[in-house]
Amino acid sequence: MEEKVKKKTTFWLPPDMIDRMDSWLKADNCRSRNEFVEKALRFYMGYLGTEDNTAYLSQAILTAIQGTLDDNNNRLRTILFKCAVELNMLCHTIAAHFRTDPIHTRELRAYAVDEVKRTNGQVSFENAVRSQRRIEPDDTWPGSY
Repeated sequence: MEEKVKKKTTFWLPPDMIDRMDSWLKADNCRSRNEFVEKALRFYMGYLGTEDNTAYLSQAILTAIQGTLDDNNNRLRTILFKCAVELNMLCHTIAAHFRTDPIHTRELRAYAVDEVKRTNGQVSFENAVRSQRRIEPDDTWPGSY
């Protein structure tokens, strides 16, 4: 293994900064103060070397949280797929029970789109029940007697 050539230098730090550095050694997997200072200087010089310093920090932050975001996206995709399957089953069950005609289906879709827009998606089963109880059954609605 090739050994890196290093030069010795001396610098002065306030005692509180040395204490803080010592407390971070283990967290940063550093075996010595020298290794910690070297990593810190490489990071800071990389930061100074970028034309837009905010882009360097943003990239560092993005790299740190990208895995978490990917995990969340995968979980959400799985949950949405399961919800879509359940909704599909529910739609087929209701359609088979009521055997509605296409005209009523289009009217119901228009009503549903309007309600979702009007309530900003805050639709609940209880509100739907109250709404249905206000509608008087007539001869044209399927299932009315």
